[in-house]
Amino acid sequence: MMQSVKKYLRSGRGGKASALPEMQRQEPVDPPALPMARYDKLSAAQVCSHLSGLPATDLIKLGHHERTNQNRVVVLADIDALLGNEPWPGYDGLDVDGVRFGLDGAARDRFVKVLAYELAHQNRAGVVLAAQQKSA
Repeated sequence: MMQSVKKYLRSGRGGKASALPEMQRQEPVDPPALPMARYDKLSAAQVCSHLSGLPATDLIKLGHHERTNQNRVVVLADIDALLGNEPWPGYDGLDVDGVRFGLDGAARDRFVKVLAYELAHQNRAGVVLAAQQKSA
């Protein structure tokens, strides 16, 4: 393949490399402004303390930025909880025992998501206690 390209260029049909159209230089695009000043310098606790007052559009922006940059589980769990995203499909239909069963053998991330979601929505003591076991 490479030899056929070289042959084509040598034959003159491909033209000289300088005859190729120049690529226009594009200016870098600024990332969208985040609703919190110095966001990337804030600790997870500082970010979480400011989330509840933000509109959904800002929470979505922050969630995208967080996932593509620092990816802190606690921050993402709080954002998802405030946006009403269940920790797993069908979560809202479960009773305390159902949630505990869903947490059985789960990774720490799931405990963090359940705790954030539960505190923001139903705040059931049995679920909060179960979720606090591994989320800390």
